[in-house]
This record gives sequence, C-alpha cells and structure tokens, in this order.
Amino acid sequence: MKKEKLTRRKEQGEATKKKIYETAQQLFAEHGIDSVSIHDIVTAVGIARGTFYVHFESKNALISSLISDYTNKVDMDYEAYIKTLPPDAPVAELLVAVVGKICDVIEHAVGYDMIKNLYNMQLTSVPHAQDASGYNRALYHLIEMIIEKGIARGEFRALLPAKALSKHLVLALRGLTYEWCIRYPDFDFKKQTLEHFELLLEGIKAKEQK
Repeated sequence: MKKEKLTRRKEQGEATKKKIYETAQQLFAEHGIDSVSIHDIVTAVGIARGTFYVHFESKNALISSLISDYTNKVDMDYEAYIKTLPPDAPVAELLVAVVGKICDVIEHAVGYDMIKNLYNMQLTSVPHAQDASGYNRALYHLIEMIIEKGIARGEFRALLPAKALSKHLVLALRGLTYEWCIRYPDFDFKKQTLEHFELLLEGIKAKEQK
C-alpha cells in the first residue's frame, strides 16, 4: 500500500513537472521569455509557486532544460536533413546547404528571444546552458565528418585536422549569430552567413576545386 502511494506520488510529480514544462514552452512562444514570469507559469498551470520550485530551482533552470531538450531534437533533425542531400554533391555545397539550414532553424524555429537568453545564461554559467554550444554537440560532429569527407575526396586541403577546421567554422557561425543578436533586426542573418562561409570555404578548397 505504501509503495503504491509512493508510486502514485511520483507519477503525479512527473505529470506536474511535464505540465509546467509544456505550459512554460507555450507561454514563452506566445509572449517572449522576458515577458513571462514564474507567477505567470504557475497561474496558468494552476499550482502553488512552491510546487514550481520542487521541480525547477529557477526560471533560468527551466529555460536551460528547454534549450537542452531542443538542442538534442534539432541535432537529430540536422542529421536527418544531411541524409537527404545528394551524397555525390561537392562537399563545399553540402556544407553551405547545412549552414543555410542552421540559419533557418536559428532564425525561425529558435528565434531571437531564445538565442538572446541563451547567451545571457552562458555568460552567467547557468547549468546546462552550455549544452547548445559545447563542442560535443552532435551537430558539430556532423560538420567535422563532412570536412573529413572533403579532405578524403581531395576537395579540401588538409591545412589543419578536420576537427580543428570544423571548430573554426563553428566559431564563425557563433560570431555571426552574435552579430545578428546585437544588430537585430537590421542584419540579414542567412544572407550574411552564407556569404561569409563561401569565403571561408574558398580558403580550404583544393586548387582544382576553385
């Protein structure tokens, strides 16, 4: 009997946490992260403020959880997208296509508001906020694999190991994302990013590819 009560309590707790998570996600999407408070979330869920803190230590902790889960999801989507690209296409074209897809996701699916909050949390060392930018992300390993493919085919020069080259491309993407944030909305993120990457890739293309 006691075990059944504990199981039921645990299930209720998990259901409440899920409700908080999904409600916050909806409110953030509708009103923007900065405009939504913990009070707004618990009111919409219909729970006491203290119940929120049972599951999340702060609003930032909740946002971090959302970002971590979303990062894993979009990385799986990127992997699926790469599989749809022609395997025999020039590797530089594959990279440009992937970068374009990343721009679309950042700009239209993630959005300025979420990216701005992500940068803020990373600077203040909020737990899990680094999940979206750590070099262990599946997306970055996919970029490294594409570069390795370009080197193996003789399309790219091995100026540096593929891992190092991929980090340079990631750094460029982060810099352009930051530029988009500080100049928003007067910065054409996708256009500027694709132009920049075309220039970067020219620097590592084999002579016969130019």
